[in-house]
Amino acid sequence: MIAAAFEDADHGVRCGDPRGWLVPDGPLTVGDRPHRVDVAERWCGCHPALSLLLRREGDTVVWTWEPEGEAGITLPEYRFDATSYDAELARAAQDPRWEWPARTTARLLRDALRSEPARLARWSCELGHVWTDPRFPDHVLVYFLRDERSTDGAWHRVEEFGGTFPVDAREPARAATELARSFLSGDDPRAVAGVRFFPAGVGLPAWLGGHGHYHDEGPTPWKTYH
Repeated sequence: MIAAAFEDADHGVRCGDPRGWLVPDGPLTVGDRPHRVDVAERWCGCHPALSLLLRREGDTVVWTWEPEGEAGITLPEYRFDATSYDAELARAAQDPRWEWPARTTARLLRDALRSEPARLARWSCELGHVWTDPRFPDHVLVYFLRDERSTDGAWHRVEEFGGTFPVDAREPARAATELARSFLSGDDPRAVAGVRFFPAGVGLPAWLGGHGHYHDEGPTPWKTYH
C-alpha cells in the first residue's frame, strides 16, 4: 500500500520502526473514538504524510487513507472483523518471527544497553539508538551520545559516536550478548573496536558507510482523535 501511494518518490519513503506500531494500545488499536495516524512520508519530508484513518463501525474496523496516492492512485478502504482484528494485533505484538537475524540482534542489544544506563553514565554517555536497515540485513548500527556539564551547570552535547557491526545470522542472540558485553564491560565504550566518531556536518547515513537511517525515522505514530 505504501509503495503504491509513493510510486513516484525518487528519494525513498520512510515509515518508522515496526515496534512503534506493534505495541499494546498502540496506533493501530481502534477504540470507540476514530483516530488518525501518519503512516509514511517521502524521505525529503517536504510533502504531506500518508495518513491512516481508523474507526469502528459496530463489529467492523475500517481503514481509510488521506491523502490518496500522490500519483492519483485510489487507495482502497479496508474493513476487518473487529474481533479478528484485535486478536491479530495482540498476536503480532508478541510474535518476533517477522524479524531478520540482525533485527533480532538490534532488539536484544537495545534492550540490554537500556537496562543498564549507569554503566554508560560513568562515561557521561547514553544510548541514542540501535537499529538495522533491511537493505543491509547482516549488520546492526549503534549510536551513542555524550554530554558534559559546563561551568554554568548546563549540559552540552560534546560527542556522538557509534558504528556498524556484522551479525552472524546463525546466532543473533549471541551476537547481541557479545556486543552488549563489549559496551558494558566498564571500560570506555568509545574504545570498543569498530567505533567511530560523528564528524560535524556529516549526515548520519554517510558517516555509517552509506547505510540508510532506517530505524525510527519517519512520522511519529501518535493517535490524533477526531
